Amino acid sequence: MADGSGGEDEKRRPNPPPVEFLKPDEAPPPLPPRDQPPAAWVPRPEDFRAPASWTSQQPGGAPGASNLPRIAGVLLLVSAVLGMAGAVYNAVNLPSPSDYANFTQNNTPSIVAILQICGLVSIWAQAMALLGGIMAFQRMNWKLPLVCAIFSLATLGIVYFEASLVGVVALLFTIRARPYFLS
Repeated sequence: MADGSGGEDEKRRPNPPPVEFLKPDEAPPPLPPRDQPPAAWVPRPEDFRAPASWTSQQPGGAPGASNLPRIAGVLLLVSAVLGMAGAVYNAVNLPSPSDYANFTQNNTPSIVAILQICGLVSIWAQAMALLGGIMAFQRMNWKLPLVCAIFSLATLGIVYFEASLVGVVALLFTIRARPYFLS
């Protein structure tokens, strides 16, 4: 019974090989013997550097750190806020029942339905502009702010299309800021 511990040692799993840290510009060492391969080669977090587009000179001579993504983000946020303000203003200032009856009698039902659909599309466009503004401000992913800037063109504002005009400027800034995003 005293020799029972010898059988348990055979059932145990062997210890995993040690994890080796490498710098990003460093090549991995030669592979160890086949009997014990390494678990993984993992770069150390402190060795990560800012993207070259943020720190180095661009070919045109302009400095790498640019405020274009932040300007695009702010403009997308302004477009979203203007659209939301317009939606709240229209929700608070409803027409009287007689005005609504006159509007529906003078227009075909399809016009009324199209206007309501445009309002719903504008609400979704406001949400997309808000998301795109946050993503552009953080320089996270260029494609998502670009798509959100395109959707911000459908945003209705307080009067008519001032939120869409801000969205057009945000779209131009987003396109121009492409090199300064992480991906």
